[in-house]
Amino acid sequence: MTQIQTRSMSQGIDLEQGLVRSQAVAGALFFLFLLLHLSNILLAPLGAEVFNEYQRTVRALYQYPVIELVIVMIPIVVHAVAGVSLYFLRRGKKAVRSLRARLHTWAGVFLLLVIVGHVIAVRGPSFFYGVFPEFEGVSFSLWYFPAFFYPYYFLLAVAGFYHGSGGMMMLLRRFGILRMRQLPSPLIGLVAAAFLTSLLAFDGRLFEVPNQLEDDFGKLYAEILHLDINSPWK
Repeated sequence: MTQIQTRSMSQGIDLEQGLVRSQAVAGALFFLFLLLHLSNILLAPLGAEVFNEYQRTVRALYQYPVIELVIVMIPIVVHAVAGVSLYFLRRGKKAVRSLRARLHTWAGVFLLLVIVGHVIAVRGPSFFYGVFPEFEGVSFSLWYFPAFFYPYYFLLAVAGFYHGSGGMMMLLRRFGILRMRQLPSPLIGLVAAAFLTSLLAFDGRLFEVPNQLEDDFGKLYAEILHLDINSPWK
């Protein structure tokens, strides 16, 4: 092997390691926000008042401009760019990967495909109009278009939990803090069931929810997108 080839391989390894570190640090920062966001969703079965009160409390923290940039916006971009770059860098390399590792990647791909639209749809109304998608906003979307939002919210929550927790476990193992290689399957199933229960709560299946037609979030989207929200989407 020539000196040029050796140097090229060394540079490729350094680039890959740099991307892995960047992706891990960005993922860890975003995981702080993710914990707050997912824990908020799990409070839905306790009622709209509890859900909204918790969201308003933590929202004051994670939507503070500097904090929002540091633990939400910048980490999303860095994590996504590093992930895509690693995919192209490693393309063609043969590696045996476990089912859990492939699920981690698939969850990340799903999140990559929907995250921009999700951020715009959720953060846009609050940033530009001061209208926040609290319990009533989620309830409205499930009532208006259940065929889309039930699978969308469920997959978004489960993929976020699975990919985020898996990434944090890998990072903690690198530092020797954690020895467990993966979350127990029963725990993953329990969390998925909890997210589904939360969706049923938002949809009024567990208790009576506020009138969806009176929701400000729904009214705003009806105005922006020229929707008729007098009845659910068929």
